[in-house]
Amino acid sequence: MFYVISLILSLFAISLADERLYTISPKDAFNLLNNKNVVFVYTEDSETFKKEHIPSSVNLDSLLLQDIALKNNEKLKCNYLPLCPKTAEKIFSEKGLTPNNFYIIYYDELPNKASYVWFLLYSMGVDDKNLRILDGGFKAWKNEGLPTESGDEKPRKKATFKAKPRYEVVATKEEVLKHVENYQKGLDDNTILIDTRTFLEFTGRQEMTDIKRSGHIPSAKFVYWRWFADKETTYKPFEKLQEDVKKLNIDFSKKIILYCTIGNRSSFVFIPLKALGAKNLKIYTGSWYEWGNDESLPLEKEKFRER
Repeated sequence: MFYVISLILSLFAISLADERLYTISPKDAFNLLNNKNVVFVYTEDSETFKKEHIPSSVNLDSLLLQDIALKNNEKLKCNYLPLCPKTAEKIFSEKGLTPNNFYIIYYDELPNKASYVWFLLYSMGVDDKNLRILDGGFKAWKNEGLPTESGDEKPRKKATFKAKPRYEVVATKEEVLKHVENYQKGLDDNTILIDTRTFLEFTGRQEMTDIKRSGHIPSAKFVYWRWFADKETTYKPFEKLQEDVKKLNIDFSKKIILYCTIGNRSSFVFIPLKALGAKNLKIYTGSWYEWGNDESLPLEKEKFRER
């Protein structure tokens, strides 16, 4: 009972400052370190984890999770969820996780590793109120002089993670293709398709490893994922993001579909757009890895769409 009351009081304090962008400051996170319902999740590889991490953290390597999805063709098998529910349930249960835990997810250098795990947990039914990214990542934690430890991951008691998939937050290849066909016919289907990769990738000037073709999906609007990031914090301030999104002409009354290469960078954009009020928001998790390798699908190159 004590832990429940402590968590409620702590979250009330957090909500005054950080809830809008689903981030939590290192100091606020530290106050939750000994709460049994709170799970710190480090999204780097196991070797990096062993060198140094926040005490009692769980290791969920974001790149390894993406490799599992590609190797097992999970997205096609399970309607474009980032992982099949049964796969996610097995991984999370073995780690001692439940949908009711409060998650503080952190990263080393690339914040999209944390956002990917955030999105994965959210897509499997975890309430967004229970999902936070450590603001500024592990670097910010260490800059505050907060405790760390090294060594292997400490095993948690096996739990039961029962997924409740949110299919409404992912877009299929067929859904994206239907939008492209409407675009090519000059029909407005009330959808915005956003490419969050680099400009060189978008224009097709940069070829990608293991992907046959370069370019972008027809109708896609270029919105570089790092435009949402700040130097010291994970995201720019909420009010600045509001201004930027308005300048980018992203209409929240429309359906918004994000994509990148495999769904990693687009997850970083998904979170602030959701926080800012986008209601019909999806990630095409197949992204360019699928689209660029399917030579039957249309593409564009060297074309920059500002609107």
